[in-house]
Amino acid sequence: MRNGLRPSANARNSTHLKIDPRVVLTSQILELSQLELENAINTELMENPALEKLEDFEEAISLEEIYRAVAPCELKPSGGDHELRRSLPNDSEQDVDWLDLASSDDSLWDHLLAQLRITLPERMTPLMVYLVGSINDRGYLTCTVEEAALDCGASLEDAETVLMALKNCEPAGVGACDLRECLILQLRDALTDAEKLARVMLRRNWDDLVARNTRAIQRSYGLPESLVQEAFDVILSLNPFPGEGFISNAAAGSNRDKPFSTKPDVVIIMDQAGFIVEVPGPNQICLRVNPAYEKRRKEVGQKLADAAEKRHLTEFCDRAHRFLDALTQRRIQLARIGRYLVEFQSGFVRTGESMFLVPLTRTQMAKDLGVHESTISRATNGKFVQLVTGDVVSFDLFFKPALRVQKMIEEILATENPDSPFSDERIAKMLESRGVKVARRTVNKYRDRSKMLSSRMRKAS
Repeated sequence: MRNGLRPSANARNSTHLKIDPRVVLTSQILELSQLELENAINTELMENPALEKLEDFEEAISLEEIYRAVAPCELKPSGGDHELRRSLPNDSEQDVDWLDLASSDDSLWDHLLAQLRITLPERMTPLMVYLVGSINDRGYLTCTVEEAALDCGASLEDAETVLMALKNCEPAGVGACDLRECLILQLRDALTDAEKLARVMLRRNWDDLVARNTRAIQRSYGLPESLVQEAFDVILSLNPFPGEGFISNAAAGSNRDKPFSTKPDVVIIMDQAGFIVEVPGPNQICLRVNPAYEKRRKEVGQKLADAAEKRHLTEFCDRAHRFLDALTQRRIQLARIGRYLVEFQSGFVRTGESMFLVPLTRTQMAKDLGVHESTISRATNGKFVQLVTGDVVSFDLFFKPALRVQKMIEEILATENPDSPFSDERIAKMLESRGVKVARRTVNKYRDRSKMLSSRMRKAS
């Protein structure tokens, strides 16, 4: 070009965009797994003198320590603490049920499913699995019948049928939504006058029961005081937490105490208040910028000082702040993804059953969360999430349909009769009944990928 309009090489080079180092660091930290993050923090602590670790936060406070401080009554012995229960004062007239002391390998959920499969048709299996998977450790139902019907693609009538059958299962009281219903369910087979009166009192005189107002109940029914007191004693003898009677379940206790071969990057748990999403591992709370560095930086900024010292303080203090900000952003993004999965994949999160997985892509998640797709990729690649059941699964399971089908095939084969194994064609039909339509050769491919033998070889083995 003429007339001095040709851009020089220096001008062209000056148009390069400068990338904010905070953006680069945030992306790098977000991409790290639990173990890699711990290594990155240790490296940064060694290289950056302006960053320090707070020793008080090295060990997290356990849930038991919190309860002991603010709610000691919550530390009652569970159904599994048999030696402690036996050592507590007890009326001599009360007989000890030997079943309470017998060990069992079945969990509460296995026990309930076994009962439901006998009484209900096979087509209701998804509803059975969903509702049983929504029972918490204490035996209470944590979802509504409408949620179960919607997530399973079933009718409300079928969901109510399964729920009614669940409430008729043993142990009595399981499947209730609250304490009142739990106690009523335990008196469904009331025989004596005291038991029948106790059931009526639970239904009609709940407020008087809570206030222990025996006189008001006695006046309302015109009954002798001895009978009313006997009904009170019946209610007090009921179990408010029927699910805790299972030793294996009580031993499992909290899913967070279970040892995992893979550390989860997101933990989803459920209590009486609903879902809780946690991001375990190191975080910005246990780190801080060295106060001495911050103080000296302010002093140097207010007066003429050595340029090298000023550069040193500025560089490492800014670097420490960027690192802490990146840790905060990582935790926020992972927590948002966990809450999104709770909302979008609630059926799978509750039960761990692959049949409840809803088709999902990283693009869709990124659009719904208002972030770039690369952010979702960095936050989920190579990472794991712990479900309410305690199972730890890869994030890839939510985004790759092939993994979902492969997982469902594994679950089907795990329940087959060894003497009469399912053929690939039969597995394809079973998948179709669960809403996944695949060809027989596709089943064969996924089975080979999981290194599972053919039906003939499984039978022979």
